[in-house]
Amino acid sequence: MNNILKILKYNFGKYNSGSSKLVYIIALIILNLSMSVTFIRIPFLSEFISAINIANIALFLLINLIASLVTFSKQISKEKGKLIFTLPIKSWEFIVAKYIEFIILQGSIVLIAYIMISLSGNFMSEVVKLTTLATAYGTTIAYIIITSYIVIFSSYIKKFWLCILTIIVGGGFIHGFVSNSIKFITKLFPYVYMKIGSFIEIDILYSLLNLVWIIALVIISITHLDKKLDII
Repeated sequence: MNNILKILKYNFGKYNSGSSKLVYIIALIILNLSMSVTFIRIPFLSEFISAINIANIALFLLINLIASLVTFSKQISKEKGKLIFTLPIKSWEFIVAKYIEFIILQGSIVLIAYIMISLSGNFMSEVVKLTTLATAYGTTIAYIIITSYIVIFSSYIKKFWLCILTIIVGGGFIHGFVSNSIKFITKLFPYVYMKIGSFIEIDILYSLLNLVWIIALVIISITHLDKKLDII
């Protein structure tokens, strides 16, 4: 746990310093300003702005996902990875720290949006909250899956752009195959679901199988990072 905290301190302190940190702060300020417009009590205007903010929040979360993936790729590369991996840390500690770092970054955006939406009190607020949480959840799962692919494929393919192309094509094919296989398996069993709210149903078996797949993918990526990547 101590090493994970050290990695987080390093990432938030030294690695993500300078222009990247400034851009993130500016983005949060812009998000705050756009969200504050929903406090205007003009009929339909605040609701219309809320609808626009759904797109804004999703865009911020997506941009942060892409930026975090680029940072992750650099940190496990032979050129950039040497600095952090000279520390006495294990691969799983690095991976867990990166997950926590991403959740903190996404969480700060969601928290600000959630508070501002709750204070606005217009009838679109619940829709915006649900969309924000769903997008944050989706981008977090995407981050875990894509970073796992990055580690696995980059341990075999050293050229950056070829590796990216392989991740897009190969990762997409693997994910599609696994997703279709899980759907096929779930159809063989009775539909058991958990209801959240008035209109959200979660397929329990489908969710469990996806969880098993993600855990397996993470374990494979940690093994590759530990044994095959020449980053020290």
